[in-house]
Amino acid sequence: MAKVSSCPGVSNCDRVSCLDSAFARKAAPSIELPWGIYEARELAEDPEIYIFENVRFGEIPERFGAPQFPSWTNSSVQPVSDGRNCIQIDPSVLKNPPGGENPIDAPEDPKEPHVPESEDCLFLDIYVPKWVFDEDFDGGLPVVVWIYGGAFAFGAKNHGGSVLYNGRGIISASEYQTIFVTGNYRMGAYGWLAGDYMQGVAQPNAGLYDQALVFEWVQNHISKVKGDKEQVSAWGESAGASSVLHHLIREDGKVDPTFKTFVVQSPAYQWAWDNKPNGGLDQIYKSFSALAGCGEEFDIDCLRESKNMSEANQELYKTVATSGLFLLGPSVDGKWITTLSPLAFANDKYWKSSIESTIVSHCTNEAAIFRPKYVTSEETFDQFLESFLPGSGAADQRAAIKKRYACRINFLGDWNKCITTVIRDASFTCNTRDLFSAYPDKTYMMRYAFPTKDLAHHGSDMAPLFTNNATEAYHMLTKNGMNETDATLYSAFLYFNRIPLAYKVYFASFAASGGDPNVLQQQGKAPTWPLADGSDGDFMKDVMTVRMANWEESAFVTDVEDRQNAKGTCEFWTGVAGAIAGSGGGSFIAGNNFGAEGQIPIEL
Repeated sequence: MAKVSSCPGVSNCDRVSCLDSAFARKAAPSIELPWGIYEARELAEDPEIYIFENVRFGEIPERFGAPQFPSWTNSSVQPVSDGRNCIQIDPSVLKNPPGGENPIDAPEDPKEPHVPESEDCLFLDIYVPKWVFDEDFDGGLPVVVWIYGGAFAFGAKNHGGSVLYNGRGIISASEYQTIFVTGNYRMGAYGWLAGDYMQGVAQPNAGLYDQALVFEWVQNHISKVKGDKEQVSAWGESAGASSVLHHLIREDGKVDPTFKTFVVQSPAYQWAWDNKPNGGLDQIYKSFSALAGCGEEFDIDCLRESKNMSEANQELYKTVATSGLFLLGPSVDGKWITTLSPLAFANDKYWKSSIESTIVSHCTNEAAIFRPKYVTSEETFDQFLESFLPGSGAADQRAAIKKRYACRINFLGDWNKCITTVIRDASFTCNTRDLFSAYPDKTYMMRYAFPTKDLAHHGSDMAPLFTNNATEAYHMLTKNGMNETDATLYSAFLYFNRIPLAYKVYFASFAASGGDPNVLQQQGKAPTWPLADGSDGDFMKDVMTVRMANWEESAFVTDVEDRQNAKGTCEFWTGVAGAIAGSGGGSFIAGNNFGAEGQIPIEL
């Protein structure tokens, strides 16, 4: 861990007062890049942190093209007002919005965005402890790079100016020993159109390449703000977490992602594998093309010249999306993603040589906000499976899913609860099992179950990570659809249980130490967080669970099994992936041990 050297002979606890007078006499620092100079400002909520806001890392990308660093030179100071966020959809007007009901990553006010939106949106923010600019400090601090969520359809590095994705809490909890970076990437059709046609004329998965350019920028320039490029940690939640996952499997794991540690919270995405000519991904392209005024044709030039892209992007999610999950996102493209992630991990096609430590977590009721309300019968259950795994070629797999989950037996005919569990396993929790299996001796696992298992919805773990007081938590929760009374109680109990302080210290310790969540001193009863143990049986053990505290025990408990990402369940889904993708996952036989009716260990 880096050592504060700004005030020689002065203890850490006196460091702030020591530096106040020194920094009062200094101008705010700047970072000089080939394409411009960017000045810092003092963060209003914490005067011990500088923020470099709207730092350009990419030039205006060609529509559907790969990103690149700016090609021009400029030696003048760049105005903060030049910054833009990427174009996003408004999920509030959709019947089945991607990201579920009231997603926490949705824009604050889509009609009046805090920051203008544009295709010229490749900007990042850097949060840096003020003390590192003291001329006596010549070291480098660890760097966290945050990738935001939002179902690959909405979101931004600064989330409309709200507390989400603000580096203040983590930096403060790390005792000002960490730098925090968050950057934009293209979303919706702009960033995630894929398929056979796109592979030949444009850049599929452009959003992943935008994220990779942020990591490359960090390697090239983070030292200019006293960051250490050898101590980079990739963090993300939901779509951001599954983005981190896909950086690990890039080109069959042959490309160094440049980060040494990572944190993934609720990694979520929907499989997209059909990149054959006129396959499922090409059909989405043609649907979008028609909405953009180019007809159902393969004409990339027409799309690049279209003047109603934003409207077409919004309309695509209205007319095509039916599942309420993720219409667009990481897709098999033959290069970055050669196969579905369960198969990549199962077949040892992922980056491993420089990964030193990981945190992998999920909420205990991930899929509640994603559940399709119309699924109330066997007929509608079948309809959902048809949209989830489409095509006649997946008929055997759909039948195997019905047999394995045995809704009439395991769920007493509650088809909605049954499909919610299917979604949880396939799109959320088995991603956490895959990551644990890839890094079994380096992974700290977490179940977020506050205040109860049923109320720990997808995204609720962002409250202890990013909010700094009960008022901030209240505003985050009401925005996420919680009524005012419940949000008041939730935020009050969250802070009464002192969960955010201990929670942030674990994560900040992981960041500042290079991968150990137990280095920084905790207050109260927070226990040592052990590495997870998956060596015996179907369930992982030694999983940190966050829950409502009682008078005798901490809100953090470690001697817990996780029954929501069982080994057998996730092997079943790997088998499904192998069968539908035909990418080396082994033969799938509906009647084998993966498909035993009524024998699935289910935690509801």
